[in-house]
Amino acid sequence: MSKKKVVVVIKSNPFGWKTFEALRQAVGMAMDHDVTVVFLKDGVYTLTDWRPQLIGVPLSDKSIEALSMLGGKIYAEKESISERGLIKSIKYKEVQQKSKDEICNLIKEAEVVITW
Repeated sequence: MSKKKVVVVIKSNPFGWKTFEALRQAVGMAMDHDVTVVFLKDGVYTLTDWRPQLIGVPLSDKSIEALSMLGGKIYAEKESISERGLIKSIKYKEVQQKSKDEICNLIKEAEVVITW
């Protein structure tokens, strides 16, 4: 099987299991494919210190670290961060911010796009 260029888009809020499962899936795919994870809309809350364990949701720290170690790229949409007042709240050094246009280009260039 050839290596695919995969973009996982996380736009759902992190207050349930969707985001955790999306990241877990991205880590699994990163073993065989070129994976990029993009956080936008309410998905950017995942990248803050919001303490998910208080509502029984696992931390994303290990998945983000593993994805980075496997060569995966992690981006957050600047506009989504700014609109939610989270400019200084992103806690992961692995996350790079990109504009809406740059995110659109990433998605256009992908062979597979999975949206959560």
